[in-house]
Amino acid sequence: MYRGKVDLILGGSVILLIMLGQLMVFSASSMYANLVYGSLTYFFLKQLMWGVISIFLIIQISNFDYRRLNNEKTIMIMVLVTLLMLIAVLFFGRTIKGATRWFSLGFFNFQPSEVAKITVIMFLAQKLSKRGVEELDFKTFLLPIYIIVGSMLFLVMIQPDLSTSLMIAGISALMIFVSRVKLTYLLYTSLSIVPVVIFMLGKNSYQLRRVTSWLKSIYNPLLAEHQVKQSIIGIGRGGWLGNGLGESKQKLFFLPDSHTDFIFSIISEEFGFLGASIILILFLLILIRGLRIARNAPDGFGQFMALGITMNISLYAFINVAVVSNLTPATGLPMPFISYGGSHLIFMALSVGVLLNISRHLRHGNNDVSYNDFRTGRSQLGSTLLEVD
Repeated sequence: MYRGKVDLILGGSVILLIMLGQLMVFSASSMYANLVYGSLTYFFLKQLMWGVISIFLIIQISNFDYRRLNNEKTIMIMVLVTLLMLIAVLFFGRTIKGATRWFSLGFFNFQPSEVAKITVIMFLAQKLSKRGVEELDFKTFLLPIYIIVGSMLFLVMIQPDLSTSLMIAGISALMIFVSRVKLTYLLYTSLSIVPVVIFMLGKNSYQLRRVTSWLKSIYNPLLAEHQVKQSIIGIGRGGWLGNGLGESKQKLFFLPDSHTDFIFSIISEEFGFLGASIILILFLLILIRGLRIARNAPDGFGQFMALGITMNISLYAFINVAVVSNLTPATGLPMPFISYGGSHLIFMALSVGVLLNISRHLRHGNNDVSYNDFRTGRSQLGSTLLEVD
């Protein structure tokens, strides 16, 4: 039933990033792991296991026909299960650093917000791919979507996890933007989110402190938070070619979270501008190939799914780079495929498997019909996003 092979450039880029991630997790975490757990390979062995599982999942899911997911009943069950998990984690979840975001399964900490991202993308893809979307009004079409997506955003936000909730909101807004719904609906909804974000910043002082600290650091880098300051020092020490694998000084307890959120700083320190550029090029390839798949997918469901998955991966990567280089306030978003963490890696792998499966079904002989169907009547920006070849 499959029309062709998977996108090897996309698949190869992801697998290469996962392999590089194993190497960098070992390099960045070894000293901390030896001090706290008495083993240099404590984090590395765990990440190696999740890396092998993630590659296996990518291969298996890429052989599963994504069109089976285009079922309203199946997706609504996923929505209900996701909402129940997001509610349950608030009462039975594990609290780390003041946030209750994880279910502890012994050997594995599981974040329901990771499921929420995939569920929202699938839910929106199924709804927005319907014919005649532009003819449906706010009350009968968009309001139910906003209620469901908004409920998930609220439950993630009160964990609290403002960065992940904003990421889900951004991906949702982009998917709605490139559909044929009226832009005024999207504008009004976006404006309504602003007071909620301001309220959460005021309620959680550490989130507000991150923003104010970042604003001050624009004028004086010495006023940046300790973590960001140490990250910038690491990037600067790397120079053009870096200091060599394992030669980072910042991982010697100067830079907190060096094997998780700030692992890109260690990459820059050990492999320099050249190594950091290679990582960014790989993510750029994922972005380009993902948009190509979205443009040429055979149906609206596949197009919106591919767009949502691609933007999820790309936004995570580029926002993480922006944070470690102090271009944006600290967010706590990991580097996809590279940062330590099984939950994030597994769900990213699942989404990549779906994206690769969509690439098996691309329309090569009738791309214009599929593309015009997807993008009729939208602004130039929306068209540009999907015209990458």
